Amino acid sequence: MKRAKYLLLIIVLMAFPMIQNCGTSSRSTSSIIVADNLINEGWEAIKIGNYETARTSFEQALNENLTTAQRVNANNGYGWALSKAGNITEAIPYFEKAYASDNEAKVGLAGCLIYRHMSSSDYVRAAEMLGNMPPEKFAQVHSGLALSSGKVHALAALAYALAGDEENATRYMNKAAAMDSLIAGTTVDKIDEAFELLDWKK
Repeated sequence: MKRAKYLLLIIVLMAFPMIQNCGTSSRSTSSIIVADNLINEGWEAIKIGNYETARTSFEQALNENLTTAQRVNANNGYGWALSKAGNITEAIPYFEKAYASDNEAKVGLAGCLIYRHMSSSDYVRAAEMLGNMPPEKFAQVHSGLALSSGKVHALAALAYALAGDEENATRYMNKAAAMDSLIAGTTVDKIDEAFELLDWKK
């Protein structure tokens, strides 16, 4: 009888780490699901222009146990929520954490660097980042950002122009103009008009 109890105790003790691991896996999966919901809520909030709610959702998501892809997505979303609310330079650290594997974050970071223009290196970095993407490969993932290939080409043109690279600035502006209808007053139309005034448009 005593031997049977010892045997049962040994079996329980051996199985205990496995039981613990199952619990950890379950909590980990639960955290991933919670994070997914928060990230989705954040993007939905951006879509309707509720940037404070978006910011809160992404911030909460970043406190969860995230996968690498989720962390990139949450940092990208946080960056966009901040920048769309007017906190453009505050968005830079979040875009910095996401841009290496997310093209929307590259566009966001490039725009923030142009806005910040701490030195000419901001313009050069923005131009190189967009040029290396390249804009031709940009595809919008989140509709709430209202990005288009034409807008990304125009941003690349602006970055190259400010960096002093007229040749690439002209090339990207011509592509942007060809992709966009150039409806009066649109972002691309305004940049196109500025290029015409500078006599950079060919």
